[in-house]
Amino acid sequence: MKLKNLIRVAILLAMLVSIHGTGAQAFAQGKSTNYLGAQIIIRSTTFWDAVFNGTVNANRFERWSLQLVNPENFTISVIATSGTLTPDIYLLDANENQIALANGTLSSAALTTNQPAGDYFIQIQPQIGEGTYLMEISRVGQVVDPTASVVLNPAVTQIGGTATGTVMLSNVPTSGYSSAEVTCSYDPALIQISNITDSGLFGSDPAVAIFGPSSGSFVFAVAGSNGQRATSDGALFTFTITALAAGQADINCIVRVSAGGVLTTIASSPVTLVIEEPTATLNGTVLAAKPVTVTLYRPDTTVEATAAADMNGNFTMTALAGSYTVVASAPGFLRAQGSPVLTAGATKTMQTISLLAGDIDGNDVIDQFDALTIGLNYNLAAPAAADLNNDGTINVLDLELLAANYRETGPLAWQ
Repeated sequence: MKLKNLIRVAILLAMLVSIHGTGAQAFAQGKSTNYLGAQIIIRSTTFWDAVFNGTVNANRFERWSLQLVNPENFTISVIATSGTLTPDIYLLDANENQIALANGTLSSAALTTNQPAGDYFIQIQPQIGEGTYLMEISRVGQVVDPTASVVLNPAVTQIGGTATGTVMLSNVPTSGYSSAEVTCSYDPALIQISNITDSGLFGSDPAVAIFGPSSGSFVFAVAGSNGQRATSDGALFTFTITALAAGQADINCIVRVSAGGVLTTIASSPVTLVIEEPTATLNGTVLAAKPVTVTLYRPDTTVEATAAADMNGNFTMTALAGSYTVVASAPGFLRAQGSPVLTAGATKTMQTISLLAGDIDGNDVIDQFDALTIGLNYNLAAPAAADLNNDGTINVLDLELLAANYRETGPLAWQ
């Protein structure tokens, strides 16, 4: 089925259940659309009647900017393209106040509204599930021109990871196209392209020519054989992207189509693959009668990450792959220190360790000076480091814990 027909079906469903239009007023103001505390990714739209793609989940919402130079009557249509996503569409004003809402059904959602000139945001977030989606913003009553877009799945990956790019044609006229040519460019220092594969939009056994990939570009050309034509919206071809370095890799595809003998360029917009450094996980258990803080240091002694152990002493943290120094500390206790090497995609578990009570002055030695601090503050609650058993009173019970570790030095070796 044509993508534009799918969008029309989604709009009709939305109208039948009365979930779109100008009547869906805000129930709360301000940032109530992020009550789940997800990260909001700001995206930019560029022109009408174009298809944009994105990725959302419970921890990631996407907010598209929309500037109306004149009053406009328009429709926002969203169709899920992968995963378990049922999308919701929020229309927000420039102050992020909710203006309208369309709840998704059957993995799609549509919102039709009329707004004065001004700045707006379109926020896409999951009603349920997660996955990728296509979004189209169309003026109501306007002639919809054919467009092309690139869909990435996923849109974020790590160095060494892969993503699939899909070039989509939308608003294909009923008369169809006899051929199409796509020229894509990218930064070869950031990504590598391979596995360019026709998706069958031009029928069975089409004639396909591929030039490249080479020096940051490639050309995909296809023509329907034996009179076959592309007469519906859908995927033109797919390709595999391998991430080589961290950064934002823009992929810009120029699409030209022919109804017979003449090539015409159709509107398209670049897409960006976000490439992150590979990460690893560090976890373990540190026991003490006080709250424990675990700090991960880079070789230059700057802090990479910190984590607070839970009531059972368990901690976990995520960091870039590499060699580190990790320190576990608690007020009044000797520190523990280790040198973990974190491997991308793997979890390093430190041995369970118990911190030794008594280092009240924090100089990595339990001695008479620490005992003197207990004496000077006897039956008081402060300093907290001297309250070794954490019962709110500095007394002989704390001295007893200190004495059990008298003359011990730190930091403790931690494997």
